[in-house]
Amino acid sequence: MPNNFNTTTLPAASEGIAFPHLTPRDLEQLRPFGTPCSYEDGQVIFSAGDAATDLFIVESGAMEILNPAQDNRSVVTHGPGQFSGDIDLLTRRPPLVTGVARGRTQLMRIDGVRIRELLNKVPHFGEILLGAAVERRRLLLETGAVGLKVVGPGKCRDTMLVREFLFKNFVPFIWHDSVSEEGQRLMTSWGSPTHSPVIEFGNGRRLINPSLRDVALTAGVWRDCPSDAVDLVIVGAGPAGIAAAVYAASEGVSTVVLDRLGPGGQAGASSRIENFIGFPNGLSGNELATRGVLQMLKFGARMVAPVVVNQIDSAEGPDGFHTLHLDCGTQLRTRTILAATGVSWRQLGVEGSDRFESAGVHHACTSVEAGLYDNQDVAVVGAGNSAGQAAMFLSECCRTRTVHLLVRRRLGKDMSDYLVGRIHSSPNILVHEGVEVAGIHGERRLESLTLQEFNPNRGEPANHENGTQTIPVSAVFVFIGAEPGGAWLPDAVARDALGYVLTGVDALKSGRWPLTTREPCPLETTVPGILAAGDIRSGSTKRVGFAVGDGSLAVTCVHKLTAIRQ
Repeated sequence: MPNNFNTTTLPAASEGIAFPHLTPRDLEQLRPFGTPCSYEDGQVIFSAGDAATDLFIVESGAMEILNPAQDNRSVVTHGPGQFSGDIDLLTRRPPLVTGVARGRTQLMRIDGVRIRELLNKVPHFGEILLGAAVERRRLLLETGAVGLKVVGPGKCRDTMLVREFLFKNFVPFIWHDSVSEEGQRLMTSWGSPTHSPVIEFGNGRRLINPSLRDVALTAGVWRDCPSDAVDLVIVGAGPAGIAAAVYAASEGVSTVVLDRLGPGGQAGASSRIENFIGFPNGLSGNELATRGVLQMLKFGARMVAPVVVNQIDSAEGPDGFHTLHLDCGTQLRTRTILAATGVSWRQLGVEGSDRFESAGVHHACTSVEAGLYDNQDVAVVGAGNSAGQAAMFLSECCRTRTVHLLVRRRLGKDMSDYLVGRIHSSPNILVHEGVEVAGIHGERRLESLTLQEFNPNRGEPANHENGTQTIPVSAVFVFIGAEPGGAWLPDAVARDALGYVLTGVDALKSGRWPLTTREPCPLETTVPGILAAGDIRSGSTKRVGFAVGDGSLAVTCVHKLTAIRQ
């Protein structure tokens, strides 16, 4: 039974999902996949930080789970019919916790490399395992005391980048500001390193101000790219890319997903998405990404991050392969490429704002960023759903702060009606309409913003008749405009005037479609075999649901291209 989760307050439904008991029939179905093993009382079954672990099912005795981040405090004790593991069973990463036998314990051990086979061949158990894995990870994260230890200044670009990377890749961590009492204690115990951030992993290994690739390798996130050719390479792990990976892999298409940072895309930076079908209570962008990645891994898609595409050598003929040159040194060959790198938010464009990037100026609003500014007033710039969701999240997670929502024109035109209503009803959100940021101020940290009347005619001097206004804030979250993320694509891929990729009929009308034997597929660019989906595509609707639909349509195009080659 769970210990650290406090079963007196844990809802029965949650306990039943997280810690189910398998029936004798379930155990018989699993037996062909496993091997029996036994442990004596106190013997370690698996340790935090080990290489990717196996699935252990208790047949007799008990298996206690300990959290090394809390001095091996007990988390849960699994009895007969219960099993170990959370989402790391599917991601094949080192476990966060340690398993120890209590009493003489008989287990069924299933090799971790067979988990995907197990999920697909015993679907009933697959449902139980996936539900338990997601719920256990949620409960562990709620304790706030599990995972890697990260120590570094809160308002530091390097520290923020590491925290963002770990968050996007579902790696639990405990962050301590280097000036906090615990941060100073840890740094002293580690020999007072002169650089930060410092990361301590479950196996005791520490990295000092590492590259993201080193973090990925040590945390078990990194996966080498395949050396053999694949059917589909998806560049970008946002909603469009993940949806395409799920559908493609489930239909037998060998699929690799690449991303420069990790899953989620722009949606992953949202604290809550409420207008996505099937989730009436809403879910965060990170939760959506987690579920999508587990789904694509279940079907056999492979994920590689962090990685950047440096160059593409396009296929020389309809039966040829595209070659992607990656910054890890791999040359990845594929029949089809799907560009799903979305868009990035534009910078404030105010003098001095660059020095506060990731240290007061942010383009995402999750618990990683918001936690830096407890009980401090903040500003949100933008008039779309992302800005509205950020404003609501910031106002709700700290009721004592004022959230200034800065809108160039009027609130409502580009934002869902339910968000507009909530913003106007929130007592600690102050909406400023018809303004823009004219100045950003602070010495070592952001201290205030200067606002002026919005001037739509950039070539004319601003109208200062109404003067300017200065508001004291500790951070500004910027969600304005969008820049398409297609700089990595070859020049032969045609774009519209704003830089978005032309596909289908628009690609044909551009006059740059090179083939006379066929027309492009609906999502095909002016380079045969290179597709585009989601926000990067010209004419697409910038919503999560639309991106998911685009991703699934891309798989239809992949099948059509395969049929043409045959």
